[in-house]
Amino acid sequence: MIHPLTTAMCVLTMIVGYDFYSGILHVVFDHPSNISIPILGQPCLEFQWHHAIPFDIVQKDFVDVCGDLNVAVMILTPIYCAMLDLNNGVAMVIGGLKLWMAYFGQFSHKSAHVTYGSTWAKWLQNHGLMISTKEHKAHHKPPHDVDFCLIGVCNPIIDALRTLTNNNRIWVSLFCIWSVFDLVGYVKVVDALAQFLQIS
Repeated sequence: MIHPLTTAMCVLTMIVGYDFYSGILHVVFDHPSNISIPILGQPCLEFQWHHAIPFDIVQKDFVDVCGDLNVAVMILTPIYCAMLDLNNGVAMVIGGLKLWMAYFGQFSHKSAHVTYGSTWAKWLQNHGLMISTKEHKAHHKPPHDVDFCLIGVCNPIIDALRTLTNNNRIWVSLFCIWSVFDLVGYVKVVDALAQFLQIS
């Protein structure tokens, strides 16, 4: 069992970490030349297709919206289990939150396209825990180069990184590295903070 404050640090770390990751993913999947990359090509095509027909996501059931995500989860979950200490409570909370945030991101994205939305979704949008419909519409205006993150707090960081480099190879490399090794970093950060605060 881990301390409630440690759990709160895990949640905060994953909210920010997920938002940053969603921005990186979006930059990579929106790049036209990435359609030709094996494995990444199909999701890139679907992301770019989404710009042409943005309301397609609204017409699908949420289960269908999450369908492609299930493949990535099935591939990454055993990798995470092999890399993490399964006896470490922080690792288990962070790992579970990463999976939950992946599906939450799909919910956030779908909700950003719904103008009528649920009260719960609107509350999350109004309190900055999901990107709003208005903010997400900015991304759907050509050339689709703003507001990449699905919560939105990391958009300034992604924008700053994009001013440093638009080199697609660097972004694809960052995406691949972050996809596999982010959890290890998050666990180390939270474990170190918990040890520093003497609450582990």
